[in-house]
Amino acid sequence: MSAAWSPPLWRVGLYAVAGAAAALVAAVGPLAQRVGSLDAAGRLLVGVLAAGLGTLALRDLLARPTLRVSPAGLDLVDGLRRRHLPWAAVLRVRAATLTHNRRAVHLRTLEVETIDGPILLTRRQLGTDPGSVAERVEEIRLRLG
Repeated sequence: MSAAWSPPLWRVGLYAVAGAAAALVAAVGPLAQRVGSLDAAGRLLVGVLAAGLGTLALRDLLARPTLRVSPAGLDLVDGLRRRHLPWAAVLRVRAATLTHNRRAVHLRTLEVETIDGPILLTRRQLGTDPGSVAERVEEIRLRLG
């Protein structure tokens, strides 16, 4: 009994294509003038955007799957490193909402409480709603542990 979650490949491809297009606009002067009358500072900002999109695409491609559940425990990507957590180290898995009051930002996350502290995975990292993932992981954890 196992399950895995990660960002969809179409989104990884979209990040890569958008990053490549932004890099092209930033690198080619006449194209930058034609697209949006970008000066040097604007081209620099578009270049930073291209680097960010490329980094997201590369990370999401290399860190697949973000979360894998197996009889041995959880395998997940925490930042840039892959971790294995045996079921004995997992205290609870639940969906949570982080709220930033000043800007009314609500971020749905999957919170994996471990003996070392919490690990948060976002909806973007999982590719689906953290609520359904939490229910499935808890069901497997209770059945196996």
